[in-house]
Amino acid sequence: MEQPEQPQLNIEVQNGVDFFADQVSVSHNPLRFVVDFTRTAPRIDGSATSQPRIVMSHNVVLIDPYLALEFVNVLKDNIARYEKRYGKISRPAQLKKLDEEAKKAGKKEARQEYFG
Repeated sequence: MEQPEQPQLNIEVQNGVDFFADQVSVSHNPLRFVVDFTRTAPRIDGSATSQPRIVMSHNVVLIDPYLALEFVNVLKDNIARYEKRYGKISRPAQLKKLDEEAKKAGKKEARQEYFG
């Protein structure tokens, strides 16, 4: 008995663009988690009369609660393996200095401002 021919499936992979984030915020609703990766960068135009601008770019990822939990577990595992190989991840010296300055100014903690 001859097997029926299987249909061919063409798969197209669209790779995303690399995105460096210097801030991230997370929120949720009953159906999904919203992870907003943000990059803030100065934009300086060539003319002397133009005002400097701050340009913010966002990449938002929406994921269901189960996938969010799986992502956290995978991230924890990768962080543990990273620290085993390269050493413990610690708060950068620049942020420690910012914390010290905030403490001297009477603030509990230094907070990065979020524009979005």
